[in-house]
Amino acid sequence: MVASEDAHATRAGVSVLEAGGNAVDAAIAVAYALSVTHHGAGSLGGGGFMIVHRSDGTSAVIDYREKAPAGATEAKNDKQLKAGAHGYLSAAVPGVVAGLELARETFGSLPRETLVAPASRLAKEGHPYGARQALVLAWYWKKLKDPTLRAVLGRGGKPVGRGQVLRQKSLAKTLDAIAQKGRAGFYEGEVAEKIAQAMKREGGLVTTADLAAYRAKRREPLAFDYRGYRVLTMPPPSMGGVALYAITQHLAAQSTTPAVHSADGVHLFIEASRRAYADRRAIGADPDFADADIIARRRARFFEPSYFTGYTPAITLEKATDSGAVRPLAVTTAGSPESPDTTHFAVVDRDGNAVSCTTTTSAAFGAWVMIPGTGVIMSNVMGAFSPEGVNALEPGKRPASSMSPTIIVRQGQAVAAIGSPGGDTIPNTVAQVLRNLVDGHMTIDAAIEAPRVHHQYKPDRVRVEKKRMLSAAVMAELAKRGHQVQKNPVSLGDANGVTFDPATGMAYGFADTRKGGLAAGPSKKAP
Repeated sequence: MVASEDAHATRAGVSVLEAGGNAVDAAIAVAYALSVTHHGAGSLGGGGFMIVHRSDGTSAVIDYREKAPAGATEAKNDKQLKAGAHGYLSAAVPGVVAGLELARETFGSLPRETLVAPASRLAKEGHPYGARQALVLAWYWKKLKDPTLRAVLGRGGKPVGRGQVLRQKSLAKTLDAIAQKGRAGFYEGEVAEKIAQAMKREGGLVTTADLAAYRAKRREPLAFDYRGYRVLTMPPPSMGGVALYAITQHLAAQSTTPAVHSADGVHLFIEASRRAYADRRAIGADPDFADADIIARRRARFFEPSYFTGYTPAITLEKATDSGAVRPLAVTTAGSPESPDTTHFAVVDRDGNAVSCTTTTSAAFGAWVMIPGTGVIMSNVMGAFSPEGVNALEPGKRPASSMSPTIIVRQGQAVAAIGSPGGDTIPNTVAQVLRNLVDGHMTIDAAIEAPRVHHQYKPDRVRVEKKRMLSAAVMAELAKRGHQVQKNPVSLGDANGVTFDPATGMAYGFADTRKGGLAAGPSKKAP
């Protein structure tokens, strides 16, 4: 079963499952296909996080977050931020190809050419542009001034529309180079030279040396227990996994477990989120750069159960806590607000191997530039660094992220693969889907379609989805308890997910209707 935001990408993954590939093989095919079909978030010029849990009970994280170029400085970063956080100077060293290659080398079973082939075909032969993709492109079209990008994604000066066939010859050539040479087809040779030349010409920082030096990293998941389940999520440099852990532990520390969408249930979730978001930046930074002593002291305190059972101010059912009264684990500063324009997909194969993957170009269409002759849209992730603290800019460093791909395990077997885009809202979205599955005993479609709320410590307000409102009674009760509730027309996340029953071998997938997409499985048995 594959669930993603784009039907073409889902079908690419399904075709690999039908060819006998495992969940990691299918996930790689989905990711490459998204670079062709989902330009707002799926480009080869971005980065992401992948969690893999295998049927033998082992698991791993593939960290392919972008890295700051060697020439990056705070002064240069301030310059690109003041210019709107777009353009060549906002681009970092991309990680997608290295991450997918590391996943394939570690866990894949099919040849690289087989996994890249669906994406290559989509680029060469063309595909009808998706409804959601066309809508987002139309929203941003006036801002996308880069002539290369406009030439590829435009028709007579207008953006490609829904159902129009889009062919991308330059991107197909890049994908073919990757299929033939692996990471060397992207980080070395002609593609790397074109990236470096464009960067030098347009004032960017990424060089051929930066590209050649980039490596994805294998890490251990952040693993914790919640109500009889083992939860595997993303460790730092994600601060999303840290927040997810804290939300669940604050909830588990309460003496009551009300219905998830009751007034008490929503109130407790908001209060847990308030405290989790206050703490997440203190630990969620690149572990390869953070001061080991400082982080070790914070981790020792944060991962001690008494931190949640004895938290002050304590959560009460009667009244909302003023965020000003919450004392964070450490005082931290944030970078630019995280863009919600990311994408998430999930895969489970017939043997119960599971993949949860979130990938991004940071903002929609990243840096708003496409490297000539490659079809690659660069990420603008440099804005994700903070002015100071553990997430401050350093050359070669990965910026912190809210991306939180997650796998839920019971008795050693994966039972759900979940995640979401949404910038700062990601941990809350993932936590609510998890809570709906575990506490609410919901099916995957109900768990994803249910109303969501968001609170992130500061600003001290609760955001609710105007199109998926909580009941009037719950809204009134939240206001009575002192919550400042804001109705927002923008949806919270896009939580594509898959559940799996190890006893029957049945998988169930659902593509969040907030943005649309497709969940599908093979129509024939794999060889």
